[in-house]
Amino acid sequence: MGDDQMKTRVRLRRLTEKNATKEYANWFKDKELRRWITHATPTVEACRDYIRKALADPNVLLWGIFVDRRHIGNIKAEFRIDQAVLGLLVGDPKMRGCGIGTAAIRQAARWCYRHWKVGRVTAGVHPFNIRSVRVFEKCGFRPLLVRLWLEKKR
Repeated sequence: MGDDQMKTRVRLRRLTEKNATKEYANWFKDKELRRWITHATPTVEACRDYIRKALADPNVLLWGIFVDRRHIGNIKAEFRIDQAVLGLLVGDPKMRGCGIGTAAIRQAARWCYRHWKVGRVTAGVHPFNIRSVRVFEKCGFRPLLVRLWLEKKR
């Protein structure tokens, strides 16, 4: 399916506690996903808590990614002094690599520019999560080079 077809099927909707379902919680049992999201627990109550915290924070928007009315992932935006930071999760493994992330990122970034009037939108991505890095690059994001310096004490 092409990007144009997918973007018409992808809808972002702010999550509420009723979106914390067993299917949502089961995403966190996936080994591939757990490589990058280590803090998540595969329980409905943990999902509810996560949604509650997002709803209570005025600087956070947590959208569910819906395709044909089915909740298949999340995208989170955090407002930080003149910038927004996005985080993406396509929870349903069958829906990865279909252009859903691309459509969701573009919609969320556009919303942040329009409504929060930010000067920059960045992404919170683990540098070794190549799949995630590529989807953000496809949306026009460019890597910020970070060097880690290790110091050995005598």
